[in-house]
Amino acid sequence: MTATAKDYLAKAADTLVQLKAATSEGERTRLKRAHGVYLRLSTHDAEAAERAAMAPPPRIRPEKPSGPEPRAMQNFFK
Repeated sequence: MTATAKDYLAKAADTLVQLKAATSEGERTRLKRAHGVYLRLSTHDAEAAERAAMAPPPRIRPEKPSGPEPRAMQNFFK
């Protein structure tokens, strides 16, 4: 089962409710971190799509170089 953005937003809202009822500092810290993680996960798909759209297309490279091997690529100790 995969979680959707709506599921993560619901979990983030639930952690805010739990945060208001938290009694210890450790519990508050854990819930603040969880809230941030859920918000980040809720936007993950959209951010990934944006990054993929901004990435340059992959370079087309020949499988084999044509012609003699460049001097810098030659092995000196052959």
